[in-house]
Amino acid sequence: WSSDVCSSDLAMKKLIVLCCTLFTIYANGDFINKSKSIIQDNKRNFLWQDTKEVKTIKRDFTEAVSYCKDLELDGIKGWELPNLKQLFTIVNTKKYNPAIYEEFKNINPDTYWTSKLFSRGASNDAYTITFKTGSLYRRNMNDKFFVRCIKTK
Repeated sequence: WSSDVCSSDLAMKKLIVLCCTLFTIYANGDFINKSKSIIQDNKRNFLWQDTKEVKTIKRDFTEAVSYCKDLELDGIKGWELPNLKQLFTIVNTKKYNPAIYEEFKNINPDTYWTSKLFSRGASNDAYTITFKTGSLYRRNMNDKFFVRCIKTK
């Protein structure tokens, strides 16, 4: 019994360290409106899609990856589905419903895909972030969620 408790405590400590590290490293971007369709994060050199589709169209994981790959905004190509760390950079942990920075105008406080696979995809699950709370979840890749694409410079 005591070894189970110790391993659970260790797992919880690792999770807390991971969350604190993500918050410290990736919090507080420097966001500006580059155009009606794009938000720029000057701190990290990221461009974020901010179009109507971000809050209105749900896609499964495969559709989300393809959508970002094919996206062209303001003549800019080379978009991708953000990884977990990247998507977390737009979570505003000081806000609730939606937990996102105010520069983003097109938001649904629901669930958005990241490109991070759970168990390297063996479980057919990937990670998502819900912008009502900024929480991280593991979801089946056949489920449909919202997509916000990123362009890294």
